[in-house]
Amino acid sequence: MSVAEHLGIETREYDQQILTFIPFYEEILNQAAAALDALARPARILVDLGIGTGALAAGCAAQLKAAEVVGIDSDPQMLAMAAKRLGRRLRPVVANFETAPIPRCDVVTAAFSLHHIAAPSAKRQAFAKVFRALRPGGLFVIADCMTASSPRLQARDVADWQGHLAARHGRARAVEFLNAWAAEDTYFTLEQEMAWLRAAGFRVDLTWRKSAFAVIAASKPRLGSRH
Repeated sequence: MSVAEHLGIETREYDQQILTFIPFYEEILNQAAAALDALARPARILVDLGIGTGALAAGCAAQLKAAEVVGIDSDPQMLAMAAKRLGRRLRPVVANFETAPIPRCDVVTAAFSLHHIAAPSAKRQAFAKVFRALRPGGLFVIADCMTASSPRLQARDVADWQGHLAARHGRARAVEFLNAWAAEDTYFTLEQEMAWLRAAGFRVDLTWRKSAFAVIAASKPRLGSRH
C-alpha cells in the first residue's frame, strides 16, 4: 500500500493534505533540516528513507549545496513528485527502505517513515544499518511521532492530535483516521528510540519536540573520537 492509499488521499494531494493530518508539519520539516547543523563532515551524499514527495529532502538540499540526494521509496508516484522538487540532484530508488541497501553516505534522513517499522527488533536493525552506511562524522536525522513514556502524557498528546484533525475534518473523521492509521503505524516512546540509537553507536541529541512529535539528530562519532 502506498502512503497516499494509507492516508486515503490522491498522491497529487499529498503535500496539501498532510498539513491537515499532522500538527506542526512544516515546522517539523524545518527543524529537521536545521538539525543538519550537527553534521561534522562535508556532505556529498544524503539518503532519504521513504522520501515521499521530497519536502524534507529539498529543505536539506538547500543547505547541503553539493550533496546528491538518494531517495528510497516504494511508491514510484511519490518519487516522481520528489523528482520535480529536486531535479537532477535526485537519484531515485524504487524499493522498500527496510530491505534496500543504504549506500555509503554522509547524511541519512527519515521523516514520518520509520513508524512503519512495527517490531522493536526491526527498528534496532534499521538503526544499525544506517550506522554502518554513514561515514564517520555523519548524521542521521529522524522526524516522527515519538510518544511520551507517561500514559497520562500519551493520552494528552493523542487528544491534541485528535483536536487538530477534528478542526479540519470533523470529530468523527478524526477518530476514524487515528483508528485506521493505528492498524499500520507503530509509535515507540522517545526514550526507546533514543536508547536504540545509542545502542547502535550513535551520539544522540533531541533537537526539537512538541506534543507527540520530535526531531532527533544522531551523530556517528569520528574515528578516534571519544563516544
